[in-house]
Amino acid sequence: MKKMRIFHISGNRYSALSKDHHTFRIWEELSKGFDEYHVVARNISNRYVHSVHGKIHLHLLPSLGTRMGVFFFLSWVLPFFVWRYKPTHLLVQSPVMGGLSAAFCSRIFKIPLFVEVHGAYYFEVSRPGIKGRLEHFLYRILSPYAFRQCVRIRSLSSDMTDKIKKVYGDHLENKIVTIPVRVDTSIFDIKKENYKLHSSLKIMMVGALSERKNQVQLVHDLKSTGLNIELTLAGDGPLRSSLELMANEASSNVRVRLTGQVNHQQLCEVLSGQDCYIHYSHSEGTPRAILEAMALNIPVITVDYPYMRGIIEDGRNALIMSRPEPDQLARALSTLVESEELRKNLAENGRKLIESRFDSKKVFAIYRDSILNMSPLGEKLS
Repeated sequence: MKKMRIFHISGNRYSALSKDHHTFRIWEELSKGFDEYHVVARNISNRYVHSVHGKIHLHLLPSLGTRMGVFFFLSWVLPFFVWRYKPTHLLVQSPVMGGLSAAFCSRIFKIPLFVEVHGAYYFEVSRPGIKGRLEHFLYRILSPYAFRQCVRIRSLSSDMTDKIKKVYGDHLENKIVTIPVRVDTSIFDIKKENYKLHSSLKIMMVGALSERKNQVQLVHDLKSTGLNIELTLAGDGPLRSSLELMANEASSNVRVRLTGQVNHQQLCEVLSGQDCYIHYSHSEGTPRAILEAMALNIPVITVDYPYMRGIIEDGRNALIMSRPEPDQLARALSTLVESEELRKNLAENGRKLIESRFDSKKVFAIYRDSILNMSPLGEKLS
């Protein structure tokens, strides 16, 4: 019998594979039903590394910097890997960053392709300035090639499904499967019970340190509130040096702590000690970090992201700002600080939401089935 072998293509940067790897559990879950699970991604250093743990293979390409855009070119080594390992399935996290080379391989080697859509920039300009307009233009004109070639398109919510059809065409409807982001409640299970605030308000945000994620502006806007705040930022990226300078400003009312990349267990431990989680990005799909904070009973303040509508509800399980602006941030923080009962209600309703809709066991079952049961003709593979 032919070996079931999948190639998972991602522009993210990782270190050599170990069981403590922060995405290892994801690959481990998705590998069920396959003989081999290969991940093609970028190394945190500028060298190629192939590491193996059981049936999971991690092929790390040279990083060539922290920006995702370089993967557009790096991913064109994929035809060599496909020729060398002969996968039966292809899974790519972006129709553009790795998606074009994956679509080429799918067409040439006749391999079914599963494409994921995660960001708002596929549908509209998602950050200010010429960079935002150029980014949207490129994603908009390049994505259709992968969409035409693939068998499945992963959407994160019903709102995102509607947007894919509106922007790229109703003819894609039969390819789209809605698979929400997931939370491993066996890890994110340290339920907060005391909602009294620390003397310095403890706030956290998780995400790549970048213009889109907007952490630099978050620090500036938190300073303008006048509150004594300890802000923890988890993640790494091109704006790390700028944020390190801010972290060294001893006279500021906002003290910044940078954790770098953390695994899920470390994130859980840090996040569970916070008074509040804030998500301040210019744009998002459905950020898992918000849901992980909810799983830990942490009150959430977030921007109104279109693909989170129907998931987060203002005043029920989160406080929602229409835009990431200082006045709105100050108003939301003031509302949260003034009421311990509100903090408790937001947290408890957030946890209930995670348990009912986003538990990883339920989501992974749908995810695996959608990948395994595809073929170029839409027929189940044996």
